[in-house]
Amino acid sequence: MDGQEFASRLRLAADASVVFAREFVRETLPDETAFLVFPNQSCDGHPLVGDETIYPQDSLPDGLHMDGGRHHGPWTAGEVVDFLWRDEKVPEWIDVMVEDEDGRRTLVSLRCCGRFTAQEDLLYYRGRETRPFAVKSPYFPPHWESVEASGRFSVRYWKDRRIRPA
Repeated sequence: MDGQEFASRLRLAADASVVFAREFVRETLPDETAFLVFPNQSCDGHPLVGDETIYPQDSLPDGLHMDGGRHHGPWTAGEVVDFLWRDEKVPEWIDVMVEDEDGRRTLVSLRCCGRFTAQEDLLYYRGRETRPFAVKSPYFPPHWESVEASGRFSVRYWKDRRIRPA
């Protein structure tokens, strides 16, 4: 996939993640987004297949984020594309989730597979127009059931407690 297509899919996934999170969280989530990029979130010790490439040097030390990981950013969509689209290869999967908001932008996390490929058949989330991106929910608080049963929750629930979600 070319860089323009990757950027388009990123935008679609980011917008969808904000719309989805608005159903659950109390905070007002601005339309403008910035990205927190968590590289090498997969187990990449098995043999590589096809054109797969890994970049172990992208890993960041643990401990500087609410869930134990460290991230790049906040970055613009252009900075994300510059970092993740390499030699026409992209991570095989990227989980997209609203992480927070800063009053001006919604902060969207991108948890990225460490294996990069240019082969469409190796990308996860087949059948989705945003592949390799997949929208995930914000981390739910413990014992949360639904908006109807439990009400909306703060997107900062886990961050405010400085503990790792289950």
